[in-house]
Amino acid sequence: MVRWAFSLYFRIEVKGVENVPRKGPLLILVNHITLLDPPMAAILMPRPVYFMAKVELFRYPIFGWLIQHLHAFPVRRGHPDRQAIRTSLRILEQEKALMIFPEGHRSETGALQEARAGAVYLAQKTGAPCIPIGISGQYGFRKTIRYSIGEVFTIPRDMERHEAQKLIMRKIAEQIPGNQVEHFSRKKRIKR
Repeated sequence: MVRWAFSLYFRIEVKGVENVPRKGPLLILVNHITLLDPPMAAILMPRPVYFMAKVELFRYPIFGWLIQHLHAFPVRRGHPDRQAIRTSLRILEQEKALMIFPEGHRSETGALQEARAGAVYLAQKTGAPCIPIGISGQYGFRKTIRYSIGEVFTIPRDMERHEAQKLIMRKIAEQIPGNQVEHFSRKKRIKR
């Protein structure tokens, strides 16, 4: 029903749904351009998806209710949130799908940013397969937003953290038309 409601407002194009494993643990890695990315990407998946959302979003009555019903759980940003990490590990250990946004926050310009270490930690700790999603286009009345789902990949447990962070963003970049695969912004992150 939520997907239907969104499709009245946006034009939604989805490519690669057949790449999503229907069972087993899965780490879904998505770029982040707007506040609507988590619920939109979650409802497009062919299986239930859990995802982190900054704790402040749960304070908005309608939006907080929506994301909670879409299996969101809170994360306190700015420092490692041990409770959110434990919740993420438990979700993957229960062979469920966890969606995270490796950049840690929305991009102001739409340019991909460097992945944070959390995505690498979860992938290497659990050995869960990963799947990249690239979001492009514009949210807005009758504007087109595109979701391109790539193929499953894994991050070797012995891969150096910085190399694994670059691998994650390269896989996401490959899903975004015209994106520079090797360039990721290292600009200072702005808290929202």
